[in-house]
Amino acid sequence: MRELLRSPRAPLPNSGTEMGAVVVLAFATALVAVAWPTIAFLTAVAVLTTAAVVASLADLRWAWCVFFAALCANGLRVDVVGLTVRPEYVAVPLMIASVLLHTRGRVRPLPARGGTVVGAGGLIATGVVAAVLFAPDPAASLRMALQLSVAVAAMVPVLIGGVDLRFAVRSGTVILGAISAWSVAEFALGSGGRVDGLAFEYNVMGSLCVGWLGVLYYVARDPSVLSRTTRVCAAPIAAALILTSTRAAWVAFGVLGIVWAARNATRRPVSVLSATIAAIVAGAAARQLYDTVGSEDGFVWRVVHIVDLDTGTGAYRLLIWNDAVTQIVVRDWAVLVGTGLNSFPQFNPVDPTNVDAAYLSSLWLALLYDVGVVGVAFFAVAVGSLVLQTSDRWRAVPLFAGLAICASVTNIIWFAFPWVFMALATLSDGPPRGGESPVSRSVRRRRHRRRVAP
Repeated sequence: MRELLRSPRAPLPNSGTEMGAVVVLAFATALVAVAWPTIAFLTAVAVLTTAAVVASLADLRWAWCVFFAALCANGLRVDVVGLTVRPEYVAVPLMIASVLLHTRGRVRPLPARGGTVVGAGGLIATGVVAAVLFAPDPAASLRMALQLSVAVAAMVPVLIGGVDLRFAVRSGTVILGAISAWSVAEFALGSGGRVDGLAFEYNVMGSLCVGWLGVLYYVARDPSVLSRTTRVCAAPIAAALILTSTRAAWVAFGVLGIVWAARNATRRPVSVLSATIAAIVAGAAARQLYDTVGSEDGFVWRVVHIVDLDTGTGAYRLLIWNDAVTQIVVRDWAVLVGTGLNSFPQFNPVDPTNVDAAYLSSLWLALLYDVGVVGVAFFAVAVGSLVLQTSDRWRAVPLFAGLAICASVTNIIWFAFPWVFMALATLSDGPPRGGESPVSRSVRRRRHRRRVAP
């Protein structure tokens, strides 16, 4: 062996090209080994995005399913050059494009929904003006304006009549029901904690569930909309709502129960009486446990302290709200248009716990803080217009009141789902024209072409 090494015939690594190739190969191997999770994740995102685009452009029903799944998965995100990209950023324009493609432009014009368009547009414009004039970090507020624009634009496919209500409700319930069932099963298998599904956080998941249950209650006025499968899939949604341990969502769920009881007292007296007795017993038990439960993070503690503002997160929120009110009342002209969307953390970089930037959770205070009196007026016009477009406003109470209650402690207007849910209630009167929605016409034409194809 030594003789071989000493022999002049032995290959020596004296080639610069060979040494460079070895270094490049070693570097590439190390890079792939370190970045493999990221590469695999980005590859999966690219494949799923491509599949979603192809399916959405091929079939309007697939477009709605992708769209609704994106609404539910608002907790998923990819950070690109400082901008957080969520699934709905892709799904919203894709849904609009699919509606226009498959209905060939035969949709209801947006001016017919003038109040909603003016209110939503004015809200965003006020936020942009306030960000430029008064926000300490205009770029951060403008990014929030972009997110709010995407959320509001999610109403467009519904408002222009491009959504078939029956299919939208049934498929949406299956999708959210599947996510909820998976989350509840994960909880039951010992993961513990609070259920958040694919949502941004627990409170958003609670708002998502209670909002969709409000939609189901509203469309139940037409028995043909809700199938047996839809009713079955609603059960895990209610279970997930409870397991989010979100007290505002519990209160909103209670409002839904009260409205249901009031409207069915004469038609289903036994069911209403049984539910009322169960609620009274549960309330009495909670009162007995009020001073005996332990951890503030526990499920039981949250049940018996459902409206507590003296301890836990309730006390924390109250401190933040007091700070916001104090800052609002000392403003001059900024009280008219606010100081820019999500500007409270910019003025309050440290919260009362000295851990992180302060977050103004209440939608109502946040609106007054961010967009002022003018922005609040525009928001009222947008939502009020949606309420006026519903044909049974009493039946719409659980939907709109439920979202309002949840938004009181968690600002959810940055996400698309509350806007879409409210817009769906405007379709309950029936299809937009000729007794058939554009979606139904598109599906019927496709089936006819298949039948007559050679």
